[in-house]
Amino acid sequence: MSFSHDVKSELVAYSAEARESGQMKPCCMQTETYALFLFCRSFSAKEMGLKTEHKGIADRYVSAVREMTGHKPKREKTAGGKYRVIVEDPVDRQAILSEFGYSGNEVNRRLNTGILQDEGCRSALFRGAFLTAGTITDPEKDYHMEFVLSTKSLCMDLCDLLTEAGLSPKYVQRNGAHVIYFKDSESVEDLLTLMGATSSSLELMGTKMYKDMRNRVNRRLNFENANSTRTFDAAYRQIKAIEYIEQKRGLESLPPELRELAKLRVENADYSLKELGENLSEPISRSGVNHRLQKIMEVANDLKLIEKNKH
Repeated sequence: MSFSHDVKSELVAYSAEARESGQMKPCCMQTETYALFLFCRSFSAKEMGLKTEHKGIADRYVSAVREMTGHKPKREKTAGGKYRVIVEDPVDRQAILSEFGYSGNEVNRRLNTGILQDEGCRSALFRGAFLTAGTITDPEKDYHMEFVLSTKSLCMDLCDLLTEAGLSPKYVQRNGAHVIYFKDSESVEDLLTLMGATSSSLELMGTKMYKDMRNRVNRRLNFENANSTRTFDAAYRQIKAIEYIEQKRGLESLPPELRELAKLRVENADYSLKELGENLSEPISRSGVNHRLQKIMEVANDLKLIEKNKH
């Protein structure tokens, strides 16, 4: 599955859990459902429906229609493997439109901001919009997230709301569609977190850190050096181990000599073992640094084993 599919799976699961546990307020539930309908290709008195590759999103749309109308919409799977859900009954379409403040006679589809009661509602709207009209590129390849909409007016409404949330969306018209997109990793991370996809946001951050570290080390050590990748991988594993210890027990749990080295390694990912040794309060040899780093790795591995045995 693609990274975009995984993000949507996380959002569907997050929404379901928040609803079932009572953590999502009724107004936020309504806003998320509203966005699920509004940002589809068709949302009018004449036509209403959803087309998606994600089964969980199709299921959510079907449930929403049934909750509001008492009727189950038509659902089918296309030859291309996508799910298509269609609200065929005009009475049901009108009932859904009325639920969200529309008469069905609107010339332009606009965002009804009156439905947004608090910050949670805004996050719920972004989540529903992404489930319906959003995609995100695998961060290994690029940092790119976008919403593809059928009307410019609705696109601009969403763009304004994203800007109000402190993000920096960009707009482009592409093949007759209106697209809001983000190319900077910070905005993508922030929006993922805002929508509830915290695991995906952390994965993106980790990928970004890995790529940044690799680039820094490669610039420093020379691209033709066969040892550069091994040096980078070792530094990356050491930093991840130190971060794990910090998270589970805190660096204060380490002996002073290991704690000092751990902090120095995290702050200087591109330092060689020799440079690490030279910058300690009491300088030690390259082999001494390597020995201490191995001790740190052992502490992290022991903590992981303890965590594993708990489950």
